[in-house]
Amino acid sequence: MKLFEPGSAPPDQPKANARGAVPALIEGVIPLPPLLRLRTKSSLEQLYTGERLSAREISRLAGASRSGVLKALDRFNVPRDRNRPTRTGPVPFGFDYTSHQLVENEAEQAEIRKMREYRAGGLSLRKIAGNLNLKLIPTKHNGVWQANTVRAILARA
Repeated sequence: MKLFEPGSAPPDQPKANARGAVPALIEGVIPLPPLLRLRTKSSLEQLYTGERLSAREISRLAGASRSGVLKALDRFNVPRDRNRPTRTGPVPFGFDYTSHQLVENEAEQAEIRKMREYRAGGLSLRKIAGNLNLKLIPTKHNGVWQANTVRAILARA
């Protein structure tokens, strides 16, 4: 592979812009960031039809909304399988949704066990949530722990 000086580009590549930056992302050579995967038909089609991920699962991978994924599928004319089994409602903390069924997430299950231990030790729901936040333990959607969230998880488990 031939190397080029900073600010220069091979003859068949675009030249540097006004700031001296050369476009760096080349599909197939450098992996695209998740959000950019929604902008190429081949990668979106691979996720949806090849790996059989749902629009919800693709939206989590890409950090985009589900409606944005559905619009991208329509924009690229990717045929949507309306008979595909879908999950309605959110995936509960402690589980992942793979192959159309709930599967225990071991890391999240360990955190639920810690929550139970804290509660049995006499800690309030607010203090449990505070401990989880201090330890930087992520919620299901990378939010902030609240006492009501801890209450719902402990009530379900």
